[in-house]
Amino acid sequence: MGVRGLEPGRRPALLISEIQNGIANGAYTQSPLVEQVAERGIVPRINALADGFRIAGHPVIHCIVTMRPQGLGWNRNCVLAARIEKGGYLMKGTPSAAIHEDVRVGAGDIVSERHHGMTAFTGTDLDATLRGLDVDTVVFAGVSTNVALMGGSCEAVGNGYHVVIAEDCTAGGTAETHRIQVTMHLPLVATMSDSASVLGSIA
Repeated sequence: MGVRGLEPGRRPALLISEIQNGIANGAYTQSPLVEQVAERGIVPRINALADGFRIAGHPVIHCIVTMRPQGLGWNRNCVLAARIEKGGYLMKGTPSAAIHEDVRVGAGDIVSERHHGMTAFTGTDLDATLRGLDVDTVVFAGVSTNVALMGGSCEAVGNGYHVVIAEDCTAGGTAETHRIQVTMHLPLVATMSDSASVLGSIA
């Protein structure tokens, strides 16, 4: 049985959320989220999932967040945004803000960059890009299930897309917050799946 939202005739895109050095790479920063990324081993699975999308001819989009120099335009309107600014670890053009050094970026991949907000569609041309690619289903991987993926899934549904979560390619701020999101909250707006099932559905 295939994955809901990935039936034949659908046009999916893989959205890899915030797998950046300063967010998800223990060589650059330490946090409970970084520990979860390592413990769950999501980066190798994200690479395999992205390879499958590329082979199938489907878009792979890296959704990243960076701050402009001096934090220009960065809205400090929530605790997380203030922490990011204070840490200064997502400054545009720095290695910390770059895509995770262990993530493979294909020649045809797209990078969608935002400079404020907590989710992939906020203040970006992601929706227009997806529509230009005739995408009707987005498959989320990356971090974090309790902020960017939950918010991004709601945005995607609001924009008319089907949403699939490749759960074994995601992590939350803690094991407990991840468990709550993937069992109680995300299933209300997205189809919960895993990378093997997603790959089987798009092959």
